[in-house]
Amino acid sequence: MKRGLLFSGAVIVAAAVGLAAIRGSARAGTAEDYYPKRVWGSFEGGQMNTSLLVFRDLNRNGVYDLGDRPMSRVAVELDKPNGSTIMRLTNASGFANFRMSVTQRDFEVVDPGHYAFRVVPPPGFSVTTGNASQESDYVVSPGSPGDMIAKTTTHPVGLAADLTISGVAAAGSRVSLTGPDGVSAAAKVGPDGRFSAPVAPGKWLVDFSAGGATERRHVVVATAPVVLSAFSGKSGSADPPLPVEHVVGFDDLMTSPGVFEIPSGYGGLNWYNLVAMHQRFTDGPGYTNTTMSGEFIAYNSSGHPAQVFSDKPFDFTGAYFGAGWDDAEGETLILRAWRGDEPAYEDQLALSANGPVYFAADYRRITRLEIRTQHYWQAAIDDFAYRTGP
Repeated sequence: MKRGLLFSGAVIVAAAVGLAAIRGSARAGTAEDYYPKRVWGSFEGGQMNTSLLVFRDLNRNGVYDLGDRPMSRVAVELDKPNGSTIMRLTNASGFANFRMSVTQRDFEVVDPGHYAFRVVPPPGFSVTTGNASQESDYVVSPGSPGDMIAKTTTHPVGLAADLTISGVAAAGSRVSLTGPDGVSAAAKVGPDGRFSAPVAPGKWLVDFSAGGATERRHVVVATAPVVLSAFSGKSGSADPPLPVEHVVGFDDLMTSPGVFEIPSGYGGLNWYNLVAMHQRFTDGPGYTNTTMSGEFIAYNSSGHPAQVFSDKPFDFTGAYFGAGWDDAEGETLILRAWRGDEPAYEDQLALSANGPVYFAADYRRITRLEIRTQHYWQAAIDDFAYRTGP
């Protein structure tokens, strides 16, 4: 009985399928049906981007080559054939994208004609590639993704930070800088003790003198402006530097694009309220622009004060700092250090989402470092350098 019922049901199902086929709801197909060739010449009706890449020219050689990085939040203007100008900011990949379509008339590039691109560098940056302005003619091309193409495409535009050494000296101080070429020059010190001097990449000596006290700093200028910690103006020599040098770039903490609280013991130091993440995990342009090595970067969690500390004294050599978000442009970073319970150092510097500054701290024999922002925005941090004992 059971076998007969099952067989009868199978017959009914087969009959139903056959009836559906007769009624035309299904039929056998051919290769031409399943893999049709496109008939070219008609308008696609779609869209594509016409783009320009802006990169950080880290070696300042005017060529987009290995080691260079995309630069986010750079203004790129597009002059259109009708005389109007529109602006787009570069994204986390360094591209300023303008939508192109012949049929979608609310896009940026819709008419054939002559178009001109112009990169507007942020304050403190200069073009290294000599092509801030570029031009091209666009023509209608039915069947292309946007039904329009550029007769010539854009070339990457490189930017590099204008290099300076700056800082704050005691009132009445004299500051002299000696460059890699051995030439020395005095820096102008303002009434508030602040000074800033344009420099070239390489090794520099900075000599301070005030009230009979002198101090010499050795500074390496690389890809970013350098901010020196304050000159104390006190007599006596500083403690000699500890012998073992370290640099942490936060790339060995994680392998996935998330956030990771930096644990105590990382790099032999203790960490509090500092988080590491992939530079593109958020939309903050400053994280992309501050990353100097690898793909990961650190920041003070939720913009609140963070600390690095150790039972054994360590030297804080310095680090790259930037503002994580463009809404925090000009945020003030406050750094304080202690030896035990005794305050030892304090400095302030301005942060930018456009790119980092290197803070040359040279804090000797400290046991605790506090990293704080005045308005509780996140400070991006990379290549944290320090020294420890043997």
